[in-house]
Amino acid sequence: MKKHKESHISDVIQQMLKRYRIDNQFQEMDIAAKWEEIVGPMISKHTTSIELKNKTLYVHFDNPTLKNEVFLQKSSLLGKVNEYFERVVAEKIFIGS
Repeated sequence: MKKHKESHISDVIQQMLKRYRIDNQFQEMDIAAKWEEIVGPMISKHTTSIELKNKTLYVHFDNPTLKNEVFLQKSSLLGKVNEYFERVVAEKIFIGS
């Protein structure tokens, strides 16, 4: 009789999402849903779009001054995102308008 390794339901779900190649879309939705908690209300209010492609986070803003400020602190922002999710969600960040 074969023994099966016990898995947590979250591990099983992650494996299923990867198998069907939809894990990236779920991470992107998760980041968008938690964006205000991660960056605060002011930055969140001026964020026009958030996309995650190939471990690169693309964030666009409607305020040029804020965009420049965030650009100067993009490594800190990347750290906040990864710290919030307690794993490496994104390796790079692109700030645009």
